[in-house]
Formats: sequence, C-alpha cells, structure tokens
Amino acid sequence: MEHVSYNGKKSYKRAHLMSIMLFITFWAFCSLVPLLAVNNTHRDLILKTMFDNYNPAIPPNYNDDEPLIVDIQVYILSIDSMSDLSKDFAMSIFLRQRWTDKRLKYDRIEGVPALQLNTKSINGVWVPDLFILNEKRATIHNVVVPNKLLHIQPDGSILYSIRISGTFSCDVNLLKYPLDNQICPLIIESYGYTSETLVLQWYKEAVEKKEDIILSQFSLDCIDTFKCDKQYAGMNFSCVQMNIKLDRLYDYYLLQIYVPSILIVILSWVSFWISVDATPARISLGLLTVLAMTTQSSGLPKVSYFKAIDVWMVSCLCFVFAALIEFAYVNVLSRVEQRRLSHVVDATNNKTEYLRRSLPEKMGNQTSSRINLFFRNMASREKARNVDKISRVIFPMLFLLFNVIYWTVYIFD
Repeated sequence: MEHVSYNGKKSYKRAHLMSIMLFITFWAFCSLVPLLAVNNTHRDLILKTMFDNYNPAIPPNYNDDEPLIVDIQVYILSIDSMSDLSKDFAMSIFLRQRWTDKRLKYDRIEGVPALQLNTKSINGVWVPDLFILNEKRATIHNVVVPNKLLHIQPDGSILYSIRISGTFSCDVNLLKYPLDNQICPLIIESYGYTSETLVLQWYKEAVEKKEDIILSQFSLDCIDTFKCDKQYAGMNFSCVQMNIKLDRLYDYYLLQIYVPSILIVILSWVSFWISVDATPARISLGLLTVLAMTTQSSGLPKVSYFKAIDVWMVSCLCFVFAALIEFAYVNVLSRVEQRRLSHVVDATNNKTEYLRRSLPEKMGNQTSSRINLFFRNMASREKARNVDKISRVIFPMLFLLFNVIYWTVYIFD
C-alpha cells in the first residue's frame, strides 16, 4: 500500500508539471497569433479594399490641373560591349520610377513601412508608359520570375523598379580613333502622355552604378543627366537623357600599331647608310618596309572618312615610300656619272692615242696624265653620297616634327 501511494504521488506531480507547461505554451501561442493575424488580416484587408474602386487605366491626377511628376533613377549593373561598326552599346540597368498615387493611400501598419506587391498584383497598378528612344533590342528579365518591384507607402508614394538588358544606339564619331572618346546616350520618354499629363525628371541621385564595372576597350569617365523635352505632331512630350562618356583605352594600339610602324619607318632609314652600289640590298629593304606598312592597317574599322589612325598609317607609308624614292634618285645619279665617265674615258683614250702618234713622247705622256686626273675628279659620286648624307638628317627631323604635330592635335586638342 505504501508503494502504491508513493507512485501515485509521483505521477500526480508529473502530470501537474506537464499541465503547467502546456498552459504556458498555449498562452504564448494565443498571445502571438492574434498579433500576426491582426497584421496579416489588416494587410490583406487593405490590399483588397485598396483596389475595389481603383482603375489602373487612368493616371493618378487625370482630373487634376497639374501634371503628374515621375522621378527617374538608373542603376547601371554593367556595360557589356561597345561596337564601332554597328554603332551601339549593350548595357544592363535597374530602371526605377517614383511617383505618388493618392488613390492608394492607406493607414500605416506597425512594423510594415510599405506594401510590397508581387508580380501578379503589379498588373493592377497604373504605371507610367515609358520607352527608351535609342533602344535597338531590349528585354525585361523573367528568371525565375519577372524582375519587377513595386512598393506602396502609406502616403501613396510608389517605387517601381524593373531590370532591363538591351542594346542601345550610339552615334559613334571615329575622327580621333583610337585616341577618341565616345558619348553614348540613354533617352527615356513618355510614349502616350503629353507634358500636360506626365512630366519626367531625374531623381536627386539620378544615376548609380556598380563599383567594379570594367570594359575591355573603354574606361567609364563620367555620366551627365539633363532634360530633353521633345515635340511630336505639335504636342510636347517629357523626356530625360543620360549621357555616358567612354574614353577608349589605346594601350593595345600603341603596342600593336604605333610602335611597330615607328620601327618600320626607322628601318627604312637604314638604306641611307648602305653603299650606293648595293642595289639589291637597298631595293629589298625599301620594298619590305612598304609592304609591312600596307599590312598594318588591316582589321581597323572601315568608315567613309579619315580617322586618326588612317592619318598615321598614310604618313608612315609616305615616309617609307619616300625612302625608296630617295634610293631611286641616288641610283640614277650614280648611273649617270658612270655613263658619262665611260663615254669620256673612251674619248680620252682616243685622243691620247692620237697625241701619242702626232706629238713627241714626253708631251704626250704629260697631256695624258692631266686628262686622266681631270676625269677622275669628274667621275666621283659625291653628289649621290651627299644626298644620302642629307637624308640621314632630313628624314628623322621630318618624322619627329610629324609626331609632335600628330600627338598634339589628337591628344591635347
């Protein structure tokens, strides 16, 4: 009996503790669930009642005298490429829009700063009908769901953001290529609403960008923003524009085009130190330098006007071609002297033979020595050699002057 009484007391205490724990758990659950239920019920109720008499086809201030102001902000995710031939650039952005729709005001919910709508509910809210004027191809990302965001604050302020990737046209000017910089725009307009209904303006922080944006051929310099209102068919439409300035990186061109072409031009001057009689060597050197310069310009953008690189290549080609022409001129001078020498020597030999026969031996020997000395002086090719000596100075000086003018015009202008 005592054993049974002891076990009964022990079981009673255990059951009492379990009942207390269950009561505490139930009390905590009952305290928290109503709060969550109130918030969820309140939020659901607001979302349901908010759109009861709401028409997404009508702008917020359609019946007002003042236009609706929409603030635009662009966040640049990446600038993927820049094409000189197709005159466009590829870019990924977050396009953010802010405006106020008084029809969507609601009472503030504690702990909920803004109502965050899903992609299905976004379709029930009026949004500005914006388009990008210089867009060639663009897509709104849909992986895994449409990349759209819409937050509604209690005062009716709306933040609408979409992720866009596209290719946009850019009027490329290659007059200073590859020492150029390009300005590529992004022009955003309202398509259907005139300035009387909708006005676009840049947000106070108009453009933001990732810090690690890297381009293969350009460096991102600066971004300017301004308004660009336009008129179509006598109607004014609001417009904002962003200009992205891209500076071309010309290190590749220095290593692959400029430095090799300078060395080729200097190589063409080696012929000025080669003897005039070494005709095969000087011709081979001149032809090789000319052919090397003609192959340097392959792979450059083909446009209908002169680029900076075209001016450089044509000028270097003229220098190596002038070196080849200089040898032709020197060779002609040398051969003319040799031809004259051969004719004069023949005439001298005939005259000497005649004097030997008609005059005493002593007088004939003196006359022959004087005539040979005279024609040895005439047969010298100092004129041709002097042309080579002058070319050794003139050609480098002219090329140095050309470099000073070229780099001053295309870099510091």
